[in-house]
Amino acid sequence: MRKLSQAEISLYRADGYVRLPGFFSAAEIEPLRSACHADPTLGGALMALADSQGNAQEVVPYTELSNDLVGVIPRLERVVTAAETLLGGAPYHWHSKLSMKQPGSAGTWDWHQDYGYWYHQGVLRPDMLTVAIAVDENTTENGCMSVVKASHKLGRIEHGRKGEASGVDQARLEQALKHLERVEWHLDVGDAVYFHCNLLHASGSNTSDRPRTIIHCSYNAVDNSPFLPGQEAHAYRPLAVVPDNAIVEGAWDTVFSNQIFISDDGDSGYGYKVLRAGTRADSQPPRMGVSAEL
Repeated sequence: MRKLSQAEISLYRADGYVRLPGFFSAAEIEPLRSACHADPTLGGALMALADSQGNAQEVVPYTELSNDLVGVIPRLERVVTAAETLLGGAPYHWHSKLSMKQPGSAGTWDWHQDYGYWYHQGVLRPDMLTVAIAVDENTTENGCMSVVKASHKLGRIEHGRKGEASGVDQARLEQALKHLERVEWHLDVGDAVYFHCNLLHASGSNTSDRPRTIIHCSYNAVDNSPFLPGQEAHAYRPLAVVPDNAIVEGAWDTVFSNQIFISDDGDSGYGYKVLRAGTRADSQPPRMGVSAEL
């Protein structure tokens, strides 16, 4: 099992993120990569949210974890153990999502912090993180993620409406960029990056002729479950960890055919305008109980 070194843990504490090249082998990622290329709507589950300019960003989240490949990845021992190490305690699955940028797509993710939204869902402490796993190569041209290094130390920044979307307070973002370094994450297939829930991040348009897909798996500390009502989908549930060899041993069913996605209005209440809901019959709307006007 791949364990984090003390140097990697220290990088996460200092920068708000740590990159793990080759965290997954190309062979482990290939079934998901091939399936996403063959069916870029994920069987109709993929939905489109507006960015601040009204351009479409395609994404589909899920909180339940099936025995499909997309449900196994967030439960792999190496993934969960690294999350536990960085959180300093036992984690549980908050949600995962597939974020997809098709060739030539104009949509961007505006600057934001994840905790800027999760705070409003009743999470008391920012003891949360996400691992972004590259399903395709991530480059500047196809819309890789950018972050403001060490911005997690700024604490939670207010978020609000930004055009058709939602994002971080612009004045504070400008001040952060004056003092802190903006970094692009250029990733190879299988590379992973764990990042703090208060790290400022964004991503650009895909101006290339290649798709860019990332699977994001987010975790919360077990003792940090939301206290607000209506958050059953995000409440603590035990995480059934699976061995690291589960992918290569074929210990999964389909890639995503049986997975229940959230493809009505996103994992939302996050303030993004829905441009297109998913059409897959087994997808379910979230029951978050949070206003969409953050």
